[in-house]
Order: sequence, then C-alpha cells, then structure tokens
Amino acid sequence: MSPRAIGLLLVLAAVAVESFAQMALKVGSAGGPGILALPFRHYANRFGLTASGLAWTTLGVGLYGVEIFLYTLALHHLDVSVAFPLGSLCFVGVALLSRVFLGERIGRVRWIGVLLILAGTIVITL
Repeated sequence: MSPRAIGLLLVLAAVAVESFAQMALKVGSAGGPGILALPFRHYANRFGLTASGLAWTTLGVGLYGVEIFLYTLALHHLDVSVAFPLGSLCFVGVALLSRVFLGERIGRVRWIGVLLILAGTIVITL
C-alpha cells in the first residue's frame, strides 16, 4: 500500500473517531444516555455507560486523544494541505451519527451542505 493510501486511511479513521467523540461529548453534556435513540440506550446499559454524564465526557475526551494520534500518523504520510481539508469529513460523520444515534432531524439544506463537503474532499484527494 502506498504512503498516500495509508495517510488517507489514517485520516478517515481519525475522522470516524472524532465523530464518535462528538457524540460522546453531546451525551455527556446532556447528563447521560437519555438523549440516545432507544436501541442505543440498551447498548449503553450493556457496556456500563448508564446515567453518568461524566463517563460519556471522559469517553469523548479519550476518543479525542486517539484521534490526535491517528491524525498525527496521517500527517507523516500526507501533506497538511491535503490532510487538513479532509478533516472536514467530520462534519459529514457528525451529521450521520447525530441522525442515527440521537434521532436529530437534518434538513434539506444541511444535507446539501454535507454533499458539498463530500464533493470538495473528493476534489482535494484527486
């Protein structure tokens, strides 16, 4: 695998981890998993992430640490002028995860924005 491909995969992994970190921080700021869509509340209970907002906040901060590590590795393989704009894919990830896990409504204009971000990142990586 080429160094560029490795860098792109690392950025995508960093984006995914950062998106989940945002979800964890949102749940933590709300005081716990009560804002999660019902099926995901059951998973939270199964993994011991129940009523404590602090546990969710700690998880979010820990995930940010992982994201920083992955992104730093990606910078070893990519120019920052490529890696940094690809980080905007986090907006796409957060939109998708907030829809799935939190049941948030995302309007048509936001979906258009998400598609424009996707189009822009495709142009940057070519």
